[in-house]
This record gives sequence, C-alpha cells and structure tokens, in this order.
Amino acid sequence: MQLKPETGTVRRRLIAASCTLLTASSARAQEIAKLLADIEKTDWHLDSALAYYHEDGRIMAVEPVVNLSRDYGDGGRIGLNFTFDALSGSSPNGALPSRAPQTFASPSAKSLSTARHTYTTGPGQLPVDPNYSDARVAVGGEWQLPLTRLTRTSVGGKFSYEDDFLSASVDASIEHDFNQKNTTVSVGVSDENDQLHPIGGTPVPGSDYLLFEKTGHKSKNGVGTLLGVTQVMNRHWLAELNLSADRFTGYLNDPYKIISVLDGSGGMTGYLYENRPDARTRRSVYLDNRVGWNRASAALSLRYMTDDWGVRSKTAQLRVRLWLDGKNQYVEPTLRWYRQTAADFYTPWISSLAGQGPAYASSDSRLGAFRALTYGVKYGMKLDERTGRTGSEFSIRAEYYRQTVENAVAAPGALQGLDLYPGLQAFLIQVGFSY
Repeated sequence: MQLKPETGTVRRRLIAASCTLLTASSARAQEIAKLLADIEKTDWHLDSALAYYHEDGRIMAVEPVVNLSRDYGDGGRIGLNFTFDALSGSSPNGALPSRAPQTFASPSAKSLSTARHTYTTGPGQLPVDPNYSDARVAVGGEWQLPLTRLTRTSVGGKFSYEDDFLSASVDASIEHDFNQKNTTVSVGVSDENDQLHPIGGTPVPGSDYLLFEKTGHKSKNGVGTLLGVTQVMNRHWLAELNLSADRFTGYLNDPYKIISVLDGSGGMTGYLYENRPDARTRRSVYLDNRVGWNRASAALSLRYMTDDWGVRSKTAQLRVRLWLDGKNQYVEPTLRWYRQTAADFYTPWISSLAGQGPAYASSDSRLGAFRALTYGVKYGMKLDERTGRTGSEFSIRAEYYRQTVENAVAAPGALQGLDLYPGLQAFLIQVGFSY
C-alpha cells in the first residue's frame, strides 16, 4: 500500500465513509438480515471483521473486511473477499527533528514558496504531515477444484485501488496428499503488477527536495513462488513448513519520503528525496506447529526472512486457546516477537561534507534496525445454537504493539539531546462475526 498526504477535504470524506460503515439504520439492519438469510439458503459462509488501529500520535485506520466462501462436497471451494481501508492522522516524512522550526510542502506542490498547503514542525518535534489520509479498496477471489481424489489446484486474483496506486495480482497453486492423507505437498506461484501515480508527480530519486523535480508515472512487478509441506505428526500435532521467494523490480521508492542533510555541526542544510535500488529479492522459511487437547490448543510459528538489501528478520508468535463453558467460549492470548536488521542503504541523515550523496539512501524507519513486541488477547463465543448455523461465531480481539529502534547512530553536535528515534506504540481492536 502506498501512503500519501492529501487535502483536508479528502480526509473528511474518508472519516464520513468510515462512520457510514460503523453505523446502520433500521433499514440497513433489515438488509443485513436478508443478506444473512440468502447466504444460509445458498450454503455460503460469511466471515467478517471490523478493525480499528491507532498509532500513538500518528496514523488511525478503520478497516472492514468481508469474506464469503462456499465448500462443495467434491473438495471444490470458492472464496470472495472485500476490504476497505480508511486512514488518517500524521505520517513521518523521513526528516529528523531539529533545533529550529522546519517547513514542508504537501506532495502536490511545485515549490515551497508557491505551495497551497504547507506545514511546520516546531523545534525538537518529529516532522510529520498532519494532513495525511488514504483510502484503499481491495477485492479478490479464489477458486479451488479437485483434479483427482488426492490432488487439488487453485487459482486466485486480487485487485487493489487507491488514488495514487493500482495493483493487480494473480496466483495459482497445486497440492497433493500422500501417506493416507497425512502428508500434503503444495507448490504455488504468483505475479503482481503495480502502477504508481504519486500526487504531484514522481520525485527524481536523490534529488534536492527544494527543487521539486518530478517525473511521470512509475510501475513495479513482483513474481513469487512457494513450496509447502504439511504433516500430521500424531492425533494432537500438526506441522507445516513453507519455503518462499519473491523478486520485485521497478520503482521501489516511497515517493513521499525525504532525508535530512546535515553539516559537520549537525545543522540542517537541506533535504533529499530517498533513493532505493530498483530490484529486491526476498527469501523466507516459515514453520508452524499446532497442538490440541480436549480443552486447549496452542500454535507456535517461526519465520526467518533475508533479502539482498541487507534486511534480516526473525519472527516468533505463540497463540494459546483455552476453551470455557463446555467449549462454547474461548480465550486466546497471543505474544509476537519481531526483530530485523537495517537495510544496507538505511541512514538517518546524509552528511553535506561527503560531497555527492550515496548511490542509495533511505531514512524510512521501516528499513532500519528495530525490535517489536505485540501482546494480544482474543475472546470468542460460538453462536451455533442462536443462529441455527454451524460455524457461527462472535469474537473480539485487542492487541498492543511496541517498536524500539536498535543500533541507533549517535546524534551529531547540535542535535544531541533530541529524540531522533522515537519508536512506535500502537493498539488494535477488532470485532469479528462468522455465519
């Protein structure tokens, strides 16, 4: 997803759209009831959720998701999904805090002096665009069909739209059962094509921010493959191992990120647009183990990722489900640990004393070294008896996320004492309904 600042008018429109999604009139409630009745008649399964995400002092997001699926007795399955994201708040532009006020222009500006929309951050404050807003609509589908009694294939696609970003992807996979259906091997491939139309044009990578040099539209393409093995270890234990790789080529910059340029004493002398390589290859291995007993189950997943940008990441997540009230309700605490190294070209700032800037450079904190912890808990309640439909469920999930910067470079001269690496805190609340 591309993140971008937009005008206050668009922001108000997004908020109004979010409120519409969160409220329903009596007539709307009747329409929903009719939809559920129609789903039940056609043996469709509805899985929906509404999530609220909020970063401390930054982004707020509202995201409703609707999935529809239908299973056929012969092993066939069809699935459809719809997602809408409405985001608003403040987004860091990549520059460092300074001892003096800093003024920036909205992305659509042609120069700082003639910009219709500018924003100023005070001394010591992290430069963020307070006019940030974004909206995304995504639709997708998947069709699985049996080839033989032990072999299945599936094809799918997804389409995503934003004001400055258009993405279309397709994927296909095949899986085969062995060992009396205790072992399943799968192979999948995917292809993604993205069209980028940054607001105000695409900045020339590495160019001077004050010159506002812009070019036309850009694109990128990504292809990927996955090899997976799922094994029933015993009646209580299921294990899954996936190996995956993907390669993206084309325009991989964030067109709205800049980098501070400092002199020898730490004084701000200007800004440059970031510049990333035009290709990235990632490889990862994922292991998931699930065990279950009469009134409890647990899932432990581990993931390691490496790429040719120098990023190495490790992820570990543990979920434990405890059944209550005759297995009609459950509580599921979750703990997730994440750590990554910085990209080879990540830099918080560029020195003006070095003459010509580096070939590639980005101050995007998502490419820096950091660790993160997520604490969460989910409560679920079965609604089979109340709805008369097997698999019906209500759930609510809450999570807290905390990110801490690692291997921070010491602040130069004039910037000493300022918080150059504030980290990130966020929380999420999600309400789900399955029918």
